[in-house]
Amino acid sequence: MPSDPRFLSVVRATVDELCGTYGLSKEECVGVKLAVDEAVANVIRHAYKNRHDQTIEFECLVDDRQMEFTLLDQGEAPDLTKICAGPMDDVALSGRGTHLIKAVMDEMLYQQVPGGNQLKLVKRLHASKAVADGG
Repeated sequence: MPSDPRFLSVVRATVDELCGTYGLSKEECVGVKLAVDEAVANVIRHAYKNRHDQTIEFECLVDDRQMEFTLLDQGEAPDLTKICAGPMDDVALSGRGTHLIKAVMDEMLYQQVPGGNQLKLVKRLHASKAVADGG
């Protein structure tokens, strides 16, 4: 997908549909949707410095155990010492996104891979709520 913020609505709609299909509660759907939206927005804002002419690979893998969202970009690598470096406070206007992502998702894994910067976000599914008709 393009690194254009207009495509964030497509990401949110996709994640929302997947969450509903796989039986997450409305509250869980909202949280996962916000976390993935924030991750994509961070790629646009930080890795690509708000350049809208770049590419973000966005992959969703879902099975009866978990939802896995993988983002791959070729932008500037993040400074890992600054991600969630300090506690979230009531004063700071920025830096809340990664705290939100870590609070909502069960796993958040960043790594540099041959294709660029990769971020994996995992949300475990409730076994009893997995798609009842075959999941």
